[in-house]
Amino acid sequence: MGQTPYRLAVDIGASSLKAALWDGRRLRRVERTDFGDVRVDAEWIARCLRAKIEGWGNPPLCSAVVGVPALVDPRHRIALTAVNLGWRNYALAPRLSKALRMPVWLETDIFLAARAEAEVGAGRHCADFVYINLGTGVSNVRMWHKQPQLGAHGLAANLGHAPLFSAFPRGAGRMCGCGRPYCVETVLGGRVVAEMLRHRDARERRRFWRDYGTHLGIALSCVASLLDPERLVLNGGVCASRPLFETSMRAAFEQHTVHPGALPKIYFSRLGDRAGLIGAGLAAGWAKVDSPR
Repeated sequence: MGQTPYRLAVDIGASSLKAALWDGRRLRRVERTDFGDVRVDAEWIARCLRAKIEGWGNPPLCSAVVGVPALVDPRHRIALTAVNLGWRNYALAPRLSKALRMPVWLETDIFLAARAEAEVGAGRHCADFVYINLGTGVSNVRMWHKQPQLGAHGLAANLGHAPLFSAFPRGAGRMCGCGRPYCVETVLGGRVVAEMLRHRDARERRRFWRDYGTHLGIALSCVASLLDPERLVLNGGVCASRPLFETSMRAAFEQHTVHPGALPKIYFSRLGDRAGLIGAGLAAGWAKVDSPR
C-alpha cells in the first residue's frame, strides 16, 4: 500500500460501525461491523478498529475522523447524548485517541454525511437543502452554503424526536427511546420498520409501506413549510425500500405542504451508506483534523 499517510474514516451508527481508509481522494478498504448484542463503548470500538487496521496491513495513519449518532461538544470532544447507544456526555474521542495512538476528531454523523452530499452528492451546487437520514433512527440537518445550520442551541437536528400525531389517530403513541411518545422516529425509524414488518404477509406489507410513505410525506411537508429549502435529500437504510413508499410519500408531501406551487425538490442520495465515511474523509477541507479536537 506504500507509505501514503491515510486518514481513518469511521462512521458509528445506532446499529453498526463502518470504517475505511481515506487517501485524500477516495475511500479504500471499506468494512462494516454490526453491533449485535455487544455493549458499544470506546474500548469495544478501539478493539474493532485495531483489528481492521491490522487486517489492512497496518498502513500509516495520520489521524482519525469519527462520526457518531449524537451531538458533539467540540471543546471537550465528547458525545453529548446518543439515545440509541445509551451514551450521555461520553468522552469518546480522548479514549479512542489514547487507545489508537493518533489524533481523533469527533463529529455528529449526520453533519459529515450532509457535508459529503454538499460536496459531491445530491446537494452539490445547491445553496440551501435539508439532509434527512432514515436509518435506525431519524435525524436531519439544514445545509446553507455547505455549512450546517444548528439553531440557537445547536439542537436543530432532531426531526426524529418531533411529534407526528397524524400517525396515532387514536392517541396511542408508541414510546420512543428518548422517553416520550409520538416521536417521528417511532414511526419512520428503521428499527421500528423492521419490527412492524415482522410476521406480515405480502398484502399487509404493501399497506404498511403505503402508510409509511404517507407519514413520511407529512413529516417532510412540515420541514418544507417551516424552512422553505431548495431541496430535501433523503438517505439511510430505509431508502433501500424507496420503490415501495415513494408514490404515497410524494402524494402526501404535495397535499400537506402549505405552498404546493413552490415545493422543494426531493432527491434520494446516491452516496448511500458511504456518505458518512466520505464526509469523514473530506473533513480535512473544513477542520484541522490532524491535531486532537
